[in-house]
Amino acid sequence: MRLTGVSRPAPLSALTARTTGHPDVVVGVVDGAVDPGHPDLALQPVRFVGAPVPARDPGAPPGHGTLVVSSLAARPTAPTPGVCPGCSFVVRPVPGVDVPPAAPADLADALADVVAAGARVVNLSLALERLPVADFAADHGIGLLLDAVELARRHGVLVVAAAGNDGGLGGPPLVRHPWVIPVVACDDGGRPLTTSTLGRAIGRHGLTAPALPRGLSGTSAAAPVVTGAVALLWSLFPGARAAAVRDAVTRPRPPARRTSVVPPPLDAAYAYDVLRDLSVPR
Repeated sequence: MRLTGVSRPAPLSALTARTTGHPDVVVGVVDGAVDPGHPDLALQPVRFVGAPVPARDPGAPPGHGTLVVSSLAARPTAPTPGVCPGCSFVVRPVPGVDVPPAAPADLADALADVVAAGARVVNLSLALERLPVADFAADHGIGLLLDAVELARRHGVLVVAAAGNDGGLGGPPLVRHPWVIPVVACDDGGRPLTTSTLGRAIGRHGLTAPALPRGLSGTSAAAPVVTGAVALLWSLFPGARAAAVRDAVTRPRPPARRTSVVPPPLDAAYAYDVLRDLSVPR
């Protein structure tokens, strides 16, 4: 995960050298269907809530949801281990295909379910379905989704979301919510991919992160890097408050400052130092 370039994201080894995660830290994943029989997830503490898992054809390649969960939870002996396999995981599939553009109301229900199931951080590597401007004006579930984010905030649950891959500016209402940590994908030099969605809100409270090498691409692959970093930080500093963890992981290393639509790189080592100065490690 070590990258080249002046603004490269710091490697997660600053955290993974210290822990693989703690089972008390529950990571929520809201995504498409997940195959619980995938060999990388064998014997891992993954439970499901909400809709049943649809059956997949034998021999079919793993879908988007399975790849996202594996990015976080794949056992340490897997060919490509997950970022935080020592944590516990709760998965809530949403209706749709393997890469679901989720309806806002469905995503709201799913987010509320994983919060109720005890998640401390939730990964959203999916997009909202495209709605006409008139439908956004009429709400059509957007209010419910933002209410679900507020529910997560009140319960001290961090929400990490893929910023999007349309190469535009702004992003959907979800990533503009100040409690959400939107994630932009970067190349090996730490430069945002041209397909990544950028924007003032994304630059103000988001992060840039590299994509994990697991068959995913874009911001869907970058979001689990940040989610995993949060889970590892909470594993090391279990008494830290949600706001403190969020501040530590999103705070740029001095003298860098947030000045544009491009968020700063994830710096796991600096986040560890920030929390170490506030807390007593596990």
